[in-house]
Amino acid sequence: MPLGFKSAILRHTNSIKRPTLNGLKDTIRSTRSNITTDGGYESNDYIHETFFTKDNYQSIIKCLDEGYKICMNLIGYMQDYNDLQLEYARSLTSHSNKWSSKIKQQLSLSSYHTTKRAQLKTSYLPDKIAQLITSRCDAIQQVIDTYQGQVERMYPSERLGTSHKHHRTDHIRKAFKAAQSTLSKLTDLLEKLHEQEKQAKQALHEADVQCENLGLDPTASKNKVTRAKDTQEKRQYELEDIQEKITRTEKDYDREQEIYREKGIEIYKECRDYEKERLDQIRETLLEFSLAAHSSEYCDEQNTLFDDLIEHIDAKQNSIEDLDFWAQTYHIDYKTKSKSSETTDDAQRKPKKSQKNEAHTPTEENTQQKTIVPDDNKEESTVKTKSKKTKTSTSTEKKRDSPSEPTTPITPKSQSDIINNSKNATNKK
Repeated sequence: MPLGFKSAILRHTNSIKRPTLNGLKDTIRSTRSNITTDGGYESNDYIHETFFTKDNYQSIIKCLDEGYKICMNLIGYMQDYNDLQLEYARSLTSHSNKWSSKIKQQLSLSSYHTTKRAQLKTSYLPDKIAQLITSRCDAIQQVIDTYQGQVERMYPSERLGTSHKHHRTDHIRKAFKAAQSTLSKLTDLLEKLHEQEKQAKQALHEADVQCENLGLDPTASKNKVTRAKDTQEKRQYELEDIQEKITRTEKDYDREQEIYREKGIEIYKECRDYEKERLDQIRETLLEFSLAAHSSEYCDEQNTLFDDLIEHIDAKQNSIEDLDFWAQTYHIDYKTKSKSSETTDDAQRKPKKSQKNEAHTPTEENTQQKTIVPDDNKEESTVKTKSKKTKTSTSTEKKRDSPSEPTTPITPKSQSDIINNSKNATNKK
């Protein structure tokens, strides 16, 4: 390849190499920063690099330290909920006091006796519910206080200021730095060598240009051309020497990287235990809070209050009794039986009436035919025949003194004849 052609290529590549690559890297970084993982997990400064590169171990330290804010958010949520419930309880108590007082002050002409007592009992219910809510809030506050103590022990405040960090943060940071110390030195050495390589390439490029220019200059002396070539060879040797050092250092770096990875995994396991402790505390607190805020015991007690109120209104409120009370209070001689007493009297009267009807009132389904037969002692015998529909019968016979005389049914006409004959016989005597 001609020297002039090579020099032109070097000048061109040197002018476009750095800006183009830097622009490409910036584009990639800006694109990555807008990426979110599955499940809505938001991006952050550490998510696109492996844990064991550079200072990415800071991600687990920041995870532990930032956990304090998560804990305080949970405490804030529970405290806000508890304050809302307490405010609701106070509102219920105020509502109950307001309306029970109004009911008590109602005009006695229109508000009295069982109906007024039912209204008062209803107005007392919100206050009883408020007492249940207050008791429930006490249980919630106990959960909050317990968790607050756990958070303060895990995240003690620093001596200066009000900031908080995990109580094992300093220990973890020192452990990572110690494990990474050799690797950090190799990293710094590689950065230094790469900087030297860049400078050596630049020096070699300048030497190449100098040799090219001298080769095109017919007036250049041989000594000058020779010195330029010596400089070019020297720069080439320096570049190769630096590149060899980079190769050796990179091998050392790879070996140390594996060692650091093993040590870093052990430190991460320790951090994982600390993080698990924080997550477990959140889990237990959420369960205890939910049980305190939405316990079945509270629901049962509230249902008991409502059931008791409904039972009282249904059993104790009696409008007829109230009207009688009003009439008696204002000296009106007018009293009606209450619904309950009327119902009782009706129930007692109905069986007697039905028995009387059965004994004295004949029906079409159970007809009774009476047979009257005269004799010397004026005895009458009645015979009850069976009814075809009910298929029940009772027959009674009275023995006559002369059993030879047959009994025959008496029609209304023959019965009147017998009565007349009886009167005639009496007159004759």
